[in-house]
Amino acid sequence: MPRLRRPSVVARALAQHAAISLAALVAVGTLAAIICVQAVQDQALRRAEQYGATIARLVIAPRVTPGVERRDTDALVALNTQVRSKMATDATIQRIKVWSPNGRILYCDDPIQMGLQFPLDDDDLDALTTGGVDSDISDLDKSENVYDRGFGESLEVYAGVRDTSGDPILVETYFVANRLHADEAALIRRVVPVVLVAIVALGLLLVPLAFTLARRVSRYERERQSMIRIAVEASSAERRRVAGELHDGVIQDLAGVGYALSSIDAQLVTFGTSNGERTAGGERTAGDPESARPIVRMLTTLHTAQRLVHDDLLALRELTGLQYAADSPAVDPEAALRVVADHVAAEGTPVELVVGPLPELPAAHRAALIRIGREAMRNAAKHAPGSHVVLTLVVSGGTVVLTVVDDGPGFDPHNAVGPVEGHIGLALLADAAEGAGGRLDVRSRPGHGTAIRATIPLPSV
Repeated sequence: MPRLRRPSVVARALAQHAAISLAALVAVGTLAAIICVQAVQDQALRRAEQYGATIARLVIAPRVTPGVERRDTDALVALNTQVRSKMATDATIQRIKVWSPNGRILYCDDPIQMGLQFPLDDDDLDALTTGGVDSDISDLDKSENVYDRGFGESLEVYAGVRDTSGDPILVETYFVANRLHADEAALIRRVVPVVLVAIVALGLLLVPLAFTLARRVSRYERERQSMIRIAVEASSAERRRVAGELHDGVIQDLAGVGYALSSIDAQLVTFGTSNGERTAGGERTAGDPESARPIVRMLTTLHTAQRLVHDDLLALRELTGLQYAADSPAVDPEAALRVVADHVAAEGTPVELVVGPLPELPAAHRAALIRIGREAMRNAAKHAPGSHVVLTLVVSGGTVVLTVVDDGPGFDPHNAVGPVEGHIGLALLADAAEGAGGRLDVRSRPGHGTAIRATIPLPSV
C-alpha cells in the first residue's frame, strides 16, 4: 500500500501561521472595529456638543433679556422668532429650551412648557455654573419630557451660557438621533477600512518572516533527525560489535572450558574405575569407599560446573543472536520473543503470548521490545518458577505496549529497581525503554504476582 506523503515542516508551519494569522486578524479586526466605533461615537457626540454650544452662544443667549425672565411678550416674541428661524433652516433641531438656575423653563418653542419647573441633574447644574457642555442620548422618559416623547430617541445637548444681563442660563437643544448615527456611519466608513487594511498589510509583511522561521525550523528538524539516525546506527553498530566479540571471545572460551571439563570428568571416571581390586575372574572391583569419596565430590562439582557453563553458553548465544538480529529490518519481535518463550517453557515456566498486529518499527524499538520481553520472561522463570506467565504485545493509541504478567510470589519493586546483589535488576529494562523514548512501569506486591509494562511511542511517519 503506497505511503501517503506528509506535508513538509515548512508547509505545516506556514499553514499554522496562516490559521493563527487569520484568527488574530479576525480578533484584532473586531477589537479595532469596536474601538473605532466607540471613538467615532465619541467624536460625533463631541461635534454635536460643539454645535449645540454654538447655537446657545450665538443664537439664544443674545436674545435672552431680563424681559424673557419676566415673561414679557415682546422679549418672548423676539426670542421665539430667532428660534423658529433657526429650526426652519436646520431640520435636525427638534426642540430648544432655556432653563433658569432653579430649574424653571424660561422659554420653550412649545409654549405650554414655559413656566414649568423640574429639578436639574448634577451634570446639567455643573454645565450651567461652569459654562460647560453636557450631552446625552435619551429616550425622553424623564418627567420633564412629558410633552416631548413624540420625538422618540433624541440627542440632548445642554450648554451653559449667560444672558444679556450676565446671569447664567442653561440652553437645551434636542437633535434628531439619526444625525448622530449618520455622523457615526460616515466616520466609520472612513476610519474602519483604513484600520483593517493596515492589519492585513501587517499580516502580509509577516509572511516572509514566518517563511524564514519555518525553513529554519525545518533545517533544525532535519539535523535532529540526522543526529538521531546517527545515534541509532552507532548503537546498532556497537551492539553488533559486542555480539561479535562475545561470539568470538567469551562464547568460544566457555565452549573450550566445557570441553575441558568433559575431558576431566571422563578421566576421573576412568581413574576411579582403575583403582578397584581385580576379582578372581580378572574383573576389577570398587576400591575403598572412603578413598572414593573425594572423587565423587569432584565429579559432582564438575557436573555442576558443566551444567552452569552449558546454561551460560545457551544464554550468551541467545543474547548475541537477539542483539544482532534486532538490527535487521526483517526481524520480527513476535518471532524473537516466541523463541525465548519456548526456552523458558522448556525450563518449566509456561508462557502465553498474545501479540497483535505491529507496524514496521525502527531498530531501536525492536531491540528494546525484544530485550525487555526476554529479560522479563527470564526473570519470571528465575524468581517465580512454575508460575503462569502472559506476555502481551499490542499497539494502542500510537504507542507500543509490552506487558509481562506472572502469578508468582511477587516482590517489593522499590528494592529491585536499583543494584541488588551485584545485579542492576530492572534498571537495565527501564534504560532500554527510555532509550527508545518510552517508559517502564513495575507493579508487584509480595504474594500477588508481578506486572512489568513497557510503553514506547510509535515514531512519526
